[in-house]
Amino acid sequence: MNCRLCSHSFTTSPEALAFIDRISPVIKGVKQSIDAPRLCPRCRALRRCAFRNEHALYHRKCDLSGHEFISIYVSDAPYKVYEPKEWWSDRWDPLEYGRDYDFSRPFFEQFAELQKAVPRLGMVSMMNENSDYTNYVSYLKNCYLVFTADYNQDCLYGVWVEYSKDCVDNFYIDHCDLTYNSFFSQNIYNSSFILNSSECHDSAFLYDCKACHDCFLSVGLRNKKYHIENQPYSKAEYEAKRKTYDLGSNKQLKEIKKSFFAMLLEHPRLFMQRTGRINNSSGNMLTDTENCLECFDVVRAKDCRLVQNGIDIKDLQDCCYVIGEFGYENCECAPIPFQSAFNLNSYTGSNLWYTDTCMNNCQNCFGCISLRHKEYCVLNKQYTKEQYEELLPKIIAHMKSTGEWGEFFPIALSPFAYNETSAYDHFPLTKERALAIGAKWKEDIATSKHYGQELHVPDHIKDVTDEITKQIFTCITCQKQYRIIQQELKFYRQQNLAIPQQCFDCRHRERLSWKNNWTLWDRNCAQCNTQIQTTYSPERKEILYCEKCYLKSTY
Repeated sequence: MNCRLCSHSFTTSPEALAFIDRISPVIKGVKQSIDAPRLCPRCRALRRCAFRNEHALYHRKCDLSGHEFISIYVSDAPYKVYEPKEWWSDRWDPLEYGRDYDFSRPFFEQFAELQKAVPRLGMVSMMNENSDYTNYVSYLKNCYLVFTADYNQDCLYGVWVEYSKDCVDNFYIDHCDLTYNSFFSQNIYNSSFILNSSECHDSAFLYDCKACHDCFLSVGLRNKKYHIENQPYSKAEYEAKRKTYDLGSNKQLKEIKKSFFAMLLEHPRLFMQRTGRINNSSGNMLTDTENCLECFDVVRAKDCRLVQNGIDIKDLQDCCYVIGEFGYENCECAPIPFQSAFNLNSYTGSNLWYTDTCMNNCQNCFGCISLRHKEYCVLNKQYTKEQYEELLPKIIAHMKSTGEWGEFFPIALSPFAYNETSAYDHFPLTKERALAIGAKWKEDIATSKHYGQELHVPDHIKDVTDEITKQIFTCITCQKQYRIIQQELKFYRQQNLAIPQQCFDCRHRERLSWKNNWTLWDRNCAQCNTQIQTTYSPERKEILYCEKCYLKSTY
């Protein structure tokens, strides 16, 4: 079959089709079979991610209270948007916006009208303290510009940060403390630029190192200390040589980073980034997985296929940013509604189909938006169980006739511009290509402009005064303005780290470049020629080893 979005040929395996059949809804003993996908796996993931605005934030007013708040929706968005406390309040009833299903019109057309009528949740966050500039987060304290993050304190500028404290500028870290500019690492302490490593402390510029301390510019170390460029030193020799590398200077820091990434090309690396036990699984950035095929960025997963970004998941297919089990084509559902498909931002519950932000254990709902603890609803209209079970098969038959049943929401229904979304992070497109596939585009993502003097930060942290927190600086990469807050200045001074010369977005883009795309390629081990599946495309320069050969190469 050829993908309807990119025209590339693809096949759906018998196992994938069996899963789709198994999750199809059964109503009054009759299975309403979900049609096979018409988009290739890549385009299905792109489409889901295009509905998720993770870190583009805006000032706007709540359409209920009139209060100013931070939101993922621009002020002129064509939707009603409520600040979280008002959205969760009993001052309004989402059932007031209910309507009859119109069998003379496509379902997605009717859903688009409901989107613009029902109030939307302006920010996805809960149980946070002093952490307003965050999204898709919970249980944060004193955090700023962190996203997709939980159980953190005093963390700044990060994505996918979990159970961490006093960390700045990180991407995919877990249980870390005093950690800076690190990626896909766990249990790191007092360290900077740590990639794909775990159980390390008092170190910097490490790649795939385990249980190391006081190490610098090294690759593939195991249980080592006092190493620089993979060479051992005495404690005194190490400390003396380490002092010659000054991370407090932007000029020196750039040279060290350049040397580090050049060094990585000289050392063999494992074909897959992973940690913990990996059994019968393929993909990348996997942690403790079993029977997971073509999965990426997942933690503690079993029996999953084509999942991107999941934690504690089981029996899922074609989902992204999820927690839970037994779901198909869901995005940002944590925990995922059980035996559900084609949902956005809907947490807990069961038997939900084509819903958006239905919370608090909704069950047996179809085509609904912003419901809480409801059941037997269609397009936000309440029905009895008997009425619902009589109506839903008719709707599914109608959607089959229009070619909508079995398809996720069309990308044109996303409330966000393509370059505001997670799709732009993982599937970057030009404006022209994004518009061609039906997405929207925003010309200026910046939330504010500054027309004063163009300023750049001093080279060395020692030359920085407290006055810096009152100034506005210009990013050397994109020319947008950014600020340094007191909390991060304290961190840089404590860790002797240079003040960044780029804005948060450009720093995030740089860390994204350390992460491979969600695509698998067939290659061969550079040592023994065994066939491997990897996210490193054939033209990449990295030296890739299979697991057996790589274990022999570590130090």
